[in-house]
Amino acid sequence: MHTSIGQQLVRCDQMPTIDPSAATAGLTRLYHYQRFDPDHLSTVLRDKKIYCSDPSSVNDPWDFQPWFDYRPILNNPDNIERMLALFRSTAGAALLDNPIRPIFEDRIRRSPEELREFVEAFSRRLAETLCKRRIYCLTPFSNSTLMWSHYALNHTGICLEFNVNNDLFRTARPVTYRSTYPEWTLQDTEDQVMQLVLTKSMDWQYEREFRLIGSPSHSDGVPLKLDGDFLHLPPCALASVIAGCRAKFDAIKIAVENCAPGLPIRRAVRAPNHYKLQIA
Repeated sequence: MHTSIGQQLVRCDQMPTIDPSAATAGLTRLYHYQRFDPDHLSTVLRDKKIYCSDPSSVNDPWDFQPWFDYRPILNNPDNIERMLALFRSTAGAALLDNPIRPIFEDRIRRSPEELREFVEAFSRRLAETLCKRRIYCLTPFSNSTLMWSHYALNHTGICLEFNVNNDLFRTARPVTYRSTYPEWTLQDTEDQVMQLVLTKSMDWQYEREFRLIGSPSHSDGVPLKLDGDFLHLPPCALASVIAGCRAKFDAIKIAVENCAPGLPIRRAVRAPNHYKLQIA
């Protein structure tokens, strides 16, 4: 499909600089697998917008759920102070002015157990903050048997084909896959936000995932502003609708023709004598 795709997607055990975007990777198409629901499909076709998922509901329990280990900072006073400085920067005025705060911070400095509890609580708070964002998951491959199975209801669903050459999909960011859990440092989270939401286990590498990450506002550093839980599609961004090899093709065709006459409708078919899907 794309001759250099294996080189363009990030797969390594050391934390690399995350490839900036789908456009930089040289991709021309991205695909999104989903169940076939006529109402949901009409939202895409007629209203020209795509639904972005709540990260707290995805199938990877580590996704958007960074967990920090307190032990690396246990005997490092400088890192403890940096962590507490980050805590103060995110705390409200009432907490900052609370006379108990200095006592609480001193207990964290002195007690490993207090430090552990604080880091775990901060991990949960950070996950809640990260999950205010919404994600739209994409891949460069339209013929993945596993993706059709897992995300398109056992090949009865559809796959949406998108052009990358527009202001939305060119910004899709690639996921990094690792065989070991990253050594996240809580005191450095402000510099690691994109790594926190774009790093997954090597178990998921078959997906070769790219993500659109939206936020209710631009104030948290995410450039894609949501409309509710949706992102608006640029003109001509949707290139085709692909039906799964077990899908009710006529029903999908009717739904597409009713909402977007002229939009190409394709289908996945089983290749003769091969464990392979072809897109016809």
